[in-house]
Amino acid sequence: MKLVRFGAPGHERPGVWLENTPADGGDGILDVRGMAFDIEDFDAHFFSHWGLDRLRALCAEPDRKLVPAAGVRLGPPIARPGKIICLGKNYADHAVEFDSEIPEIPILFSKAATSVTGPFDPIMLPKNSGSVDCEVELAIVMGKRTKGVSEKAAMDHVAGFTVLNDVTDREVQKAGKQWFRAKSFDTFCPLGPFLMTKEEIADPQNLRLYSKVNGITLQDSNTAHMIFKIAYLISFISSTITLEPGDVIATGTPGGIGSARKPPLFLRPGDKAEIGVEQVGTQISPVVSA
Repeated sequence: MKLVRFGAPGHERPGVWLENTPADGGDGILDVRGMAFDIEDFDAHFFSHWGLDRLRALCAEPDRKLVPAAGVRLGPPIARPGKIICLGKNYADHAVEFDSEIPEIPILFSKAATSVTGPFDPIMLPKNSGSVDCEVELAIVMGKRTKGVSEKAAMDHVAGFTVLNDVTDREVQKAGKQWFRAKSFDTFCPLGPFLMTKEEIADPQNLRLYSKVNGITLQDSNTAHMIFKIAYLISFISSTITLEPGDVIATGTPGGIGSARKPPLFLRPGDKAEIGVEQVGTQISPVVSA
């Protein structure tokens, strides 16, 4: 299933994206709340109370309530997550272009939940900033409360996958000598468009991912090149940090970021930042001045 949230910012409704719907053959959105009023959103309660099983039943009903997808705004595919845990330098080529040090254990940091925005919403550049990067990442959405899980059992705790843009202000990152503030500005975490449930993705460790700015390719790699694989990351994080339903883990970005180029290529007002992960989805974010 392709889970989406649609509607105006702050007023999104939960839905399921359906292709070639019967009415006109176009794409449509199953209006989940219109069919099951008690499913308020794709949040921790939803994932921990058999929400995905209920969605599968709704999709099979003959009298489905559908909304034409054309022209409908898509918000982040999950409600505000409790945690956004990110991986630093999880691709060797990015580690080399960053500071040449390959990590021996996963480097964890976080982004503020208030930085999350929709996959086609504007990225707002901070005033007087000229060094903002975009970074494509495959993100994991947890489906169960997870503590101390083994690598073998880790994927049983995953609800699905989405696309995350780890937008970063490099000037703020360098000046602060830490990452949280530079990566947590409002709109610095475009998420979506879909939450692809895990049965839709045969092998999450073999997916092409890329980023483009104004059609120019910056990053082009594959999740096979992660230093620390997904199952290991879930096991490693949950050994000390309880993961809850709806939490997001961003698995790191490959080499090719704009700030590592000569000359650097940073985001400017009027740009279009495109990122995508094979089988998971594509974002296109206009860049504006705050």
